[in-house]
Parts: sequence; C-alpha cells; structure tokens
Amino acid sequence: MKIGVFSDVHGNLEALEACLARLKKEKVDGYINCGDIIGYGPDSEACVAAVMTLPDIVNVMGNHDAIFMRPDLEDLFNNEARASLEDARKTLHNDSVRFLSSLPVIARKGSYTVVHGTPADPIREYFTSVKQFRSNYALWEGNVCFVGHTHLSFYMRGTEQDSILRLNKAKNWVMTLEDKFRYVINPGAVGRPRDNDPAASFGIWDTEEKTFSFIREPYDFSITQRKMKERGYPPFLVDGLGFGM
Repeated sequence: MKIGVFSDVHGNLEALEACLARLKKEKVDGYINCGDIIGYGPDSEACVAAVMTLPDIVNVMGNHDAIFMRPDLEDLFNNEARASLEDARKTLHNDSVRFLSSLPVIARKGSYTVVHGTPADPIREYFTSVKQFRSNYALWEGNVCFVGHTHLSFYMRGTEQDSILRLNKAKNWVMTLEDKFRYVINPGAVGRPRDNDPAASFGIWDTEEKTFSFIREPYDFSITQRKMKERGYPPFLVDGLGFGM
C-alpha cells in the first residue's frame, strides 16, 4: 500500500493542489495528514474542504487547527501567526470549524502513529532531538511515528538506547525502513517549508516495499503571495513564502 503523508498545509491552496496532484499521479491508496491545515496562508477554508474530501485519510490536529478548542494557545503565536489566524476565523465555514475541532491530537494505528508535535505533547512540543526519540519511545505504536510542526523534513532512526537524527536535504529521495529500527519521520511542510526551498514538501510511505520517499513539488507561489497581499497579510509572511522561510 502507498500512503501519501503530508503536514502543515497552512492555508496554501496552490501548494496543496500541487501536492495532491503529485500523489494522485503516484497512485497512492490513502493519506496521512500530520496537522495544521489552516493559518499563515490565505485559503484556509478551501484547504480544509479539500482535505475533508480525501478518501482513506488519517488526520490529526495541529496547533493552528487547535485554536478553536484551545484559545489559550494564541499567546504562543507571534504577531504574523495571529494575523493569519484571525483571517482564517473570518473565512472558515461552521462545518470546517467543527471538523478541525473534532480532530484527534494523536492517532495510534497499531503499525504506525500520527501526531503533530510529539506523543508526549502533541500540540505544543516540537520533535527535534534524539533525546525526545528516547523519551517518547514507549508513547507511540508501531515502527513509524509521523510528525509535523517543525516545517523541516527529517527522520530519526534507532532503538530506545541508540538513535540518530538526519535532516533531509536531498530532493525526491527514497529511504528504506529496516525492521530492526523504529522511525520518526517528518515529511516537511506542504504550505510553508522552512529550509530555504519554497517547493511543497511531503512524502509517500510504501508499506509493502518498506520505503519512504521524500518529495518536493514546485508550484507557482506568486499566486498565493498575490492573494496574501490583497488580504493585507504581514510582509514577512508574504515575502518569506518565496524564500522557503
């Protein structure tokens, strides 16, 4: 089975459409969404609507998605993030708000686990270190834990005693998942990568071949930027999108 794995769409419809078109071309059988459909970008409603219609998808809640259930989280956002979330509040339909509010913070599926941050703190904590790999080791099911939140594609591999962290700098790279290890995999951000490459970042997990493919898909981000400017988004958000920041 081939499963498309993505995260951090962040209201970027053009990037999401490029991602989904590529996954359709690759003939995936299902989807995993590691959270944060809304925020930062100008099309939160359209992105939620698109994700809601995907078949055979496992969704979890991200910290931006959680704002309707956890208004206290807004204190953790910078001014740019707050401005984009305020715009999302104005444009999201009631059905979309209910959908976002109903998402689980963690999905344990036996052979794998999905969470936005870490199993220990799904909404707020960033998964960034081998120390966290070890401390969270008993908190996820299966050999793979898919995460988001950092907007950087990477993998961690190891055991409870010994593990490594590697940021993924290669484009369209395939890694083999070995049975003797457990993995934490971040597919990167569809809508707002933070690795100086604006191309949408996501991946494909092939459960039969036991591989994970890190994919970058270019899209016309100038369309997204134009909409952001028209809606009065902060210049940092608009300009940073083109630089992969």
